[in-house]
Amino acid sequence: MRPPGLLALGLLYGGGRAEPGEAYGVSAVVLFPVLAWQTKILLDVEPDVQRRLALVALGPAREWVAGLLAAATAGLGLVAVALAIPWLLGGVAVPTGPDDRSTVAGLVLGLWAHLIALPAAVALGALSSRAITRSAGYGVAVLALGVVLRGW
Repeated sequence: MRPPGLLALGLLYGGGRAEPGEAYGVSAVVLFPVLAWQTKILLDVEPDVQRRLALVALGPAREWVAGLLAAATAGLGLVAVALAIPWLLGGVAVPTGPDDRSTVAGLVLGLWAHLIALPAAVALGALSSRAITRSAGYGVAVLALGVVLRGW
């Protein structure tokens, strides 16, 4: 995971304890731009000549599917860290007594929230990649605009 993702999670969970459902819901929202940026970086790291060779060897559909699967796999790793780090930092309040089920429900909801955000973040990162926008500047503009419009 990139340091900005660790920094965002550390700031999010370092401020105090929250119920698991609430904490993980906010975490999914905060990590959306990080996941999209991670996808953009992953898809932009390949040199243009190597990308053209992969297009010729694999075909456009297989080359894009491979890139999207690689981005989704990297995103799943970040989601796993995002689900584990609040427990390590003490950012989750665990209710005791008859509300023990709310912890399990919060974990399930948190996993669901992160897994729902992942495909949208991967799609936004792919749309802002250099292969689509043809320029790093336009790619960043598309990514920033997509993150801002997602909030509406």
